[in-house]
Amino acid sequence: MSPLAKRRRAGWGLLPIAILGAVAACGRKGAPRPPQDVVPASITDLTATQTPTGIELAWSRPTTFADGKRLQELAGFAVDRWTEVGADAPPGRLAELPVTDRERFRKIKRFVYLDTTTIVGISYRYRVVSYTDDGYVSGPSNLVAITRHAGGQGPDASLPPPQR
Repeated sequence: MSPLAKRRRAGWGLLPIAILGAVAACGRKGAPRPPQDVVPASITDLTATQTPTGIELAWSRPTTFADGKRLQELAGFAVDRWTEVGADAPPGRLAELPVTDRERFRKIKRFVYLDTTTIVGISYRYRVVSYTDDGYVSGPSNLVAITRHAGGQGPDASLPPPQR
């Protein structure tokens, strides 16, 4: 067999190895991350303000995972509420809010939700959690408390973050 034929045969022998190497290189790079690191960072700036039509909640978009890496997979928020009547009861799920700006170049930085189901004279407490496409849920936000007053205008209130 000529030297040229030997080189050609050797080249074909390496083809399966090259294909396997290319396939193995697809996908995410780096070591796997533990589940506690891939939850969104908790929201820390939740506020509640009374408006003429209800109680308005506002918070900033989480931009990182719990481990500090950049968050791109934000899928939505869940808003929980307690009333003074059931202060010791677990919160009720008030709303699920999907994030709809994921494909946009400029993302929403501050989210607002208006609770129009409040009753004058009743105190409410709220918290928000965020979640990813994969179903990872952040820790709860800071807790805010507010009483609905007649006339629709009142100060906002917040409680210190929960102790862990």
